[in-house]
Amino acid sequence: MLIYLTKFKKRTSFISVLLLPNIDFLVDPREAVEAIRAGYFAEVKFLPRQALTVGDTWFAPMVGYMAGAGIAVKIVGIYPKATPRVKAVVAVFDPESGAPLALINGTQLTGWRTAAASGVAARALGAEPSTVGIVGAGTQGEYHLRIFKALYPAARFKIFDVAHEKAAEMGKRYGATSTSLSDVLKSDLLIVATTSTVPIVKGAELRKGAVVISIGAPRPVREIDEDVKKMAGCMLVDNPHAAEETDDVGPTWVYVGDYLKGARCNFGEVRVYKSVGNPLFDVAFANYVLEKAKKLGVGVEVRWD
Repeated sequence: MLIYLTKFKKRTSFISVLLLPNIDFLVDPREAVEAIRAGYFAEVKFLPRQALTVGDTWFAPMVGYMAGAGIAVKIVGIYPKATPRVKAVVAVFDPESGAPLALINGTQLTGWRTAAASGVAARALGAEPSTVGIVGAGTQGEYHLRIFKALYPAARFKIFDVAHEKAAEMGKRYGATSTSLSDVLKSDLLIVATTSTVPIVKGAELRKGAVVISIGAPRPVREIDEDVKKMAGCMLVDNPHAAEETDDVGPTWVYVGDYLKGARCNFGEVRVYKSVGNPLFDVAFANYVLEKAKKLGVGVEVRWD
């Protein structure tokens, strides 16, 4: 469900509510990638993430501002016993009046914006794959399939999950072949979206020149081994605070936003992008979704005191 709020001219505020079972129909994958890429060049501010752990549950607010798009606050949690494991809600506020502008299904928004950010990174890393492999058939695996099928329509897609039937079903739905982990790891472009706490990607199994996109975050998730870090040399990260949140980042790294603006990153035998999440993505994508909703002219106005 997506809800957006505006204000009456005569001091009377109202909520214009767009009730939807999901926001998927609003999203064009190529537009999504461009929305995130544009966010890297906008005037932005965001806070380091501080998490609360309750048992096995990881819970955190993510706060970011983008000029022209307002302030977005995402409340996100990772619930290991739930399906999907990651659930979130996003609220957007006017930075001058404090008026709430939107309340968005953050679970789906997180799926789209994370995959779109990976698309930005893949292009920045010069990926031109003939094979794309995905490890993990969960929510992130699905949204990455949707984004990357649009970016690389001529590529052959492969997918692996420990739940083989889940990978087979997702592969059938999106045109990917369910195969073994060793086969997926040999892909030109490898996307790893798991909750594993031990490294899945071993440097010895990678193809030289491969592009690796690691999504699982934060600790205790661990997806790539020390050999991968050494082979990478310099890595790209989606957040300047990434090294504080995950053990998948090597000693030498460059923030993608800086890399897109000309910073150097001396890559090694493989090129690696590590994602832990960035509030910039939430505010940029929330703005994109709202603009699409307004363009379609959908919504129900509800009076609000």
